[in-house]
Amino acid sequence: MVLALFALAALVGAAGCGAGQHTQTANQVTASGGAAGAVGSIVVRDAHFAWSGPVAGGSVYQPGEDVALQVTIVNERRGGPQPADRLVAVSSPVATSAEIDGDSRIQDGDVVTAGYDQPQASMILAGEGGVDITLIGLTTPIRAGLSYPVVFTFEHAGQLRLDVPVENPDVRPGYERAPSGRA
Repeated sequence: MVLALFALAALVGAAGCGAGQHTQTANQVTASGGAAGAVGSIVVRDAHFAWSGPVAGGSVYQPGEDVALQVTIVNERRGGPQPADRLVAVSSPVATSAEIDGDSRIQDGDVVTAGYDQPQASMILAGEGGVDITLIGLTTPIRAGLSYPVVFTFEHAGQLRLDVPVENPDVRPGYERAPSGRA
């Protein structure tokens, strides 16, 4: 009898393990919303397609539109005979071309950001710069929840290919995202 009660209690306890969803974790997204990678002394962090607003039918951007990238680029090199590196090109099979506007040189130990309307205070205080990176003439729809290949080419470090995701919407009440991109 005791053994039967113990077995019944274990069965009831185990059945409750998958009974529901915790509200604290129901809407979690990753802490880093973008792709990251490194080539040589260059580190690319949090690269993603900038986006804000509602999505109709799952497509964030349509063919023919232009889309801005948000990205942080760090040159981890600390001195030496080689001059500063520079972002010389960006390309993707989902766009006809790309533009880099601004000074894309990345001095040793510096950070360059792209696509941020208001860079973090730490970036401003350190004297790092900013550029705009835009993919021109999309050839395919860009959909929420997917990633698309983008190649960053640096003068000295070489090429870095990343699968760049679409920026996650923020679901916190009262939070308003700054408009981004030219599309």
